[in-house]
Amino acid sequence: MNIRDALEAYILEHKARGSRPRTVDWHRQVLFPLLRPWLDADVSTLTVFTINQALNRDVQPNTLANYERSLRAFTNWLLGVELISRDPFKGKKRAKQVFQPKRTLTHPEIQALFRTAQADPRWRYRGAALLALFLDTGLRASEVARLKLTDVEWETGLLRVEGKTGPGTVAFGKTTLRYLRRYVTHERKGLDPHLFLHGGKPLTQASLTRWAKRLGIRAGLNFTVGCHTFRRTFATICTQNGMDFFSLQRAMRHATPAMTQRYINLDVRHVRGQIDRNGPLTGLPLD
Repeated sequence: MNIRDALEAYILEHKARGSRPRTVDWHRQVLFPLLRPWLDADVSTLTVFTINQALNRDVQPNTLANYERSLRAFTNWLLGVELISRDPFKGKKRAKQVFQPKRTLTHPEIQALFRTAQADPRWRYRGAALLALFLDTGLRASEVARLKLTDVEWETGLLRVEGKTGPGTVAFGKTTLRYLRRYVTHERKGLDPHLFLHGGKPLTQASLTRWAKRLGIRAGLNFTVGCHTFRRTFATICTQNGMDFFSLQRAMRHATPAMTQRYINLDVRHVRGQIDRNGPLTGLPLD
């Protein structure tokens, strides 16, 4: 089998096992260009030398690491279905990723966003409800877009969600409950079952992303605000306020602790305060 046909079979298997369309598209957009010079060659020609040539790209380190991750997944699949007998990555070190903490919101910035959302005469309740829900739960934009009115348990403050890691339940606080009630009572109009509507139709992931960006601009923030900014802020502030790591992982519905760790951006002053309160020398009667 040539590499082109093997790639098509690999993509087809991704679809068959229920991978998200974005995941399938990402593998296609990465693997076909990487392996273009060898598409008509037999899969047995995939060696460490081929891999090195394919990954010889003038791109950022994190981009290269992602390319390698996709290529490793493909070669592991080839091994699993016995199209090749030797791992072309054997003995090859993984590309290094550079972790760069992303921007999170401060308390004054959160207050500025709420003031801006509530200043919108047409959608003041919806804007505040969305902002509160994002910040209080750490939900992804795709999860918020899929929410139905019946997913909200109004008496218990719980929310049924369908996320990347499957269905689950998340909790939210009294403030968010109050904003949601105001939105549903005063602004939500339409027969569609989705929770957040615009003109009677559900808000999409893309429209939520645009809303967050516009909100940040109108609030005068000097960086681009996205829905994932709210998710990172949720993780960081929960950690600063003392939530234990495994509860945070459960709240964010991450499959691995490593993924949760990437969302936390602690200021060094917070770390200094933790050392002062919890360090090994705290409370010792030293001169």
